[in-house]
Amino acid sequence: MAAFHERVVLRTRRGTDLTTEIYVPHGTGPFPTLLYMHGGSWSLWSPAHVRKMVMRFAASGYVVFNLDYGLAPEHRFPWAVEDVVHAARWATRNASRYGGKGDNLVIGGDSAGANLAAAAIVALKDDTDVALEADSLADISVNIGAALLIYGVFDFPLLFAEPGKNAGSGTIETTWNLAYLGPNFVRIHRNPLVSPAYWSRMAEFPPTYLTCGARDALLPQTINMINVLTSADALTTASIVGDADHGFLMLADTNEAALKESQRICEWLAEVAR
Repeated sequence: MAAFHERVVLRTRRGTDLTTEIYVPHGTGPFPTLLYMHGGSWSLWSPAHVRKMVMRFAASGYVVFNLDYGLAPEHRFPWAVEDVVHAARWATRNASRYGGKGDNLVIGGDSAGANLAAAAIVALKDDTDVALEADSLADISVNIGAALLIYGVFDFPLLFAEPGKNAGSGTIETTWNLAYLGPNFVRIHRNPLVSPAYWSRMAEFPPTYLTCGARDALLPQTINMINVLTSADALTTASIVGDADHGFLMLADTNEAALKESQRICEWLAEVAR
């Protein structure tokens, strides 16, 4: 990287800082900008866990904001969605300070982070029956030019219809729900800020790249989201990687399939940046 900025504070609310890491590639800007959210079941991990993986995207010619959003259960839904929406507005206004373009923002993430990326697209375009907290940057207009959704969760009811192969009878899925959504989680399962696959305006989704491993317990989530997007005629690119499990892209240094998929993503990012 030409520059690495750690724990850049985007705002403080109720005593909690919202921070991001920022990666600036070598070369002559301004560069396209990617806002990225890490996985971890909405309650674990940090930008550091996906730093090496995401820096590959930055090295392909993107200024990357790797967001440290608020984690559950201390910060339950919709806190993390609000963090991502604010970060998208902040990046739109401030990307130029780091050599990035504020327009046509690419938004992405892996696992829970992919869910948050998709939910933020909905939140920035539509009002739902979940009231989001007032945002000091609400007057900033955000244009999402593309979405990168890596082995994500997009349909919470489907988690129980097809629970993970390694999770018994939905025990892990129930733990995610309780931590992120609270004890009455079924009540909001079909809200598009929770399950973006239920959004009624899918035709407005930006060009989207989805990837998942063939052995991933969350593969039904990606396949379902592909079907929802393509049925709405949203521009969709999909990659199912054989013999790969959840988190496989973090193994690109030692796994050829992961490296090739990372390269395909970088090629797609280059295309959408044109």
